[in-house]
Amino acid sequence: MWSVIRKKQRKKGEEGFTLIELIVVVAILGFLMAIAIPRYLTARVTAAQSATKANLHSLASALELYATENNQTTYPAAADVKNWLDDYIAQAPTPPAGGNNYVYAPLDSSGTQTGTFTSFVIWDPNSYGGKCYAVGPAGVIGEGAIDEDGETVNDAIVEAINAATGLSLTALPTTTQTLDW
Repeated sequence: MWSVIRKKQRKKGEEGFTLIELIVVVAILGFLMAIAIPRYLTARVTAAQSATKANLHSLASALELYATENNQTTYPAAADVKNWLDDYIAQAPTPPAGGNNYVYAPLDSSGTQTGTFTSFVIWDPNSYGGKCYAVGPAGVIGEGAIDEDGETVNDAIVEAINAATGLSLTALPTTTQTLDW
């Protein structure tokens, strides 16, 4: 019945939407997209940051758990870390950004790699929204930011390592192990 009434209301040649109606719809859609797209991109970066922090914390927890259960007072050398971790984590977690895998480095109390390894650091070599992350003993997460003053990703990683370990390194540790098994 409605279709009959509608046909009677329209005159020949008056079918479809008016130009004003179309412009209003396009403007509303554009406004909604202008709000939604930046929020979506921000949400992806925030999710990647949260995922890498969780992965780093899991790796550090597995390392601490092994040390505690096996009465270890030091942490493993770089070459031995996979043997420690694969008992507690079946497969190495991968960074959410893809790219390079997490990296482990044993450290002594002065931050060098020459003495007894009483500390360690695991870091993500990828950056997320200009931020890099590392984890040290007790699962402390450190954050480093890539500033506009020419700072590189490696500089931000060193900053994150220092925040996670409480040390004052000026460069990345040299003896490392990529965590992939």
